[in-house]
Amino acid sequence: MAHISDLHFGRHIPAVVAGLQEALVQMRPDLVALSGDLTQRAKPHELEAAAAFIASLPRPTLAVPGNHDLPGWEPLSRLTAPWRRWKAHLGLPLETAIRGPGYLAIGLKTARRWGLHLDWSRGRINATQLARAQRLASSASPGALRILVAHHPFMLGHAERHRGRVGHAGTALTAFADAGIDLLLGGHLHLGYAGIAGRIVVSQAGTATSSRYKGEPNTFNRIAASRTEIRVECMHWTGGRFAPKRVWGFRRGPLGWQMA
Repeated sequence: MAHISDLHFGRHIPAVVAGLQEALVQMRPDLVALSGDLTQRAKPHELEAAAAFIASLPRPTLAVPGNHDLPGWEPLSRLTAPWRRWKAHLGLPLETAIRGPGYLAIGLKTARRWGLHLDWSRGRINATQLARAQRLASSASPGALRILVAHHPFMLGHAERHRGRVGHAGTALTAFADAGIDLLLGGHLHLGYAGIAGRIVVSQAGTATSSRYKGEPNTFNRIAASRTEIRVECMHWTGGRFAPKRVWGFRRGPLGWQMA
């Protein structure tokens, strides 16, 4: 599968967008997962550009919104109709699930219109969403890989330890692991890395196409996975194409997922 995130149309680099489209066509993934921040400010022309990009991708695709997909530049619209433009211009559900050959992918909306803290870019999940994810995961066939796609991170790397995880991350990780979730896909931090959190493999993708770098070039993750092995390969933009940069391997053991 291809895991791409933080496209930020409105601050995108056209040459990188074209390179990503070419890489995904050549890759022919079984699933393209987009983990949020498709736009920079949720303006209509940005959402339309994101819609055209998604239409060019191999099918199936699963996309969830990020905090930048809310109209932050119009507070009234953000509070009263936060997802009206997402639905009107993208025509995508905020949360959906896709069943494919050997996998179940579940979308989870972690972006929120407001928060009790000053930083409204932070995300959270609630009990209703946890119950939905658990119910869907439990309905997967025994041999199916169970994937959850969200925008905000459930795991922080060393360089991001000062950043906040998604709200209620600890409770969610326990619930997801108990429900059999194997793989969590996220973004938001514009850095690509992978590891294990709460008995679940976590893949964090960097910014795929925007100029909003945070210590590394544009990246996306190419993932080969089954119920027994997962391989996350970070693909980075070299200036003319996407090429492998780093690989993380995981294997299911008697106590759950472990680094290979």
